[in-house]
Amino acid sequence: MLTPVAATAAFAHDHNPDRDARLIPVNGALRPYQEQMFWSGLPSLGYLPATAAPLGLTAAGLPVGCQIIGAEGEDPTTIEFARLLGAEIGGFVAPPGYA
Repeated sequence: MLTPVAATAAFAHDHNPDRDARLIPVNGALRPYQEQMFWSGLPSLGYLPATAAPLGLTAAGLPVGCQIIGAEGEDPTTIEFARLLGAEIGGFVAPPGYA
């Protein structure tokens, strides 16, 4: 199954030590920072393997990805799918200054 990794593309990190005070815009509304964990937590609840794969960049140059969720014990399948996807669309490209 393919799902988002998070509710938004990458965003600037908020260093506020009060995690409950961290907010990010999602579809024009401010949402709690911790709601980003929903999609990544979904396969964990069912003990399913998941692999995050890059899909490209937003207009602002921030990364966007998808999460590949597999059947129980099928970790190699999700990893292989991510490899094949990367071969088709170019895979991860480090941002300037991080290569």
